[in-house]
Amino acid sequence: MPRKVDHDQRRRHIVESLLRITGKHGLDAVSLREVAHEAGVSMGAVQHYFATKDEMLLFALRHWLSLSVHDRFTERVRDRLVRESAGDSAAVLRAIAAEYLPYDEAGRSEALVAIAFLSRAAVAPALATALAPAFAGFVHTLCAVFTSAGWPLDAPAEAQRLAALLDGLRLPVLAGALSHDDALAVVDRHLAQLPNADRPA
Repeated sequence: MPRKVDHDQRRRHIVESLLRITGKHGLDAVSLREVAHEAGVSMGAVQHYFATKDEMLLFALRHWLSLSVHDRFTERVRDRLVRESAGDSAAVLRAIAAEYLPYDEAGRSEALVAIAFLSRAAVAPALATALAPAFAGFVHTLCAVFTSAGWPLDAPAEAQRLAALLDGLRLPVLAGALSHDDALAVVDRHLAQLPNADRPA
């Protein structure tokens, strides 16, 4: 009796191959042939599950966002705070920045996937819609830290500003134009300029 095929598992296997390619070489390297080769399946099998490349990219993005990326990021931030024996609000913001900016292979791969999809989303509304909650969630996390600090500032506005700064630094770090340490120094200067950031109200 033929074995029953788990079509959802096959789709996930294919897009996980796509994500591995993206995490190493960016979306420009993604093609039907390359994805099929990485997944160990025929091009016909890929076409069976995804009618177009855009459909495959959207499924891949949704799958990536569902892989507890946020939970892994949060765990890395907590580990950094433990290593540095710090826990005040300024330290939490700095730890978030330090982990958001890529400094090892895992972080580089994650950042490359995020930036690749973000760039594509500029011309693909469906991808933009899928990414919007992730960006909003990141800003919400920053806002919660600012709010808990009790600093005399506009927490939502400062959260948006810090998110924009981190996104602006992420690509130069990824491209090797700026070191992780130098980018983090920019963040340190920004945090030091916040009103009474060293003396919560």
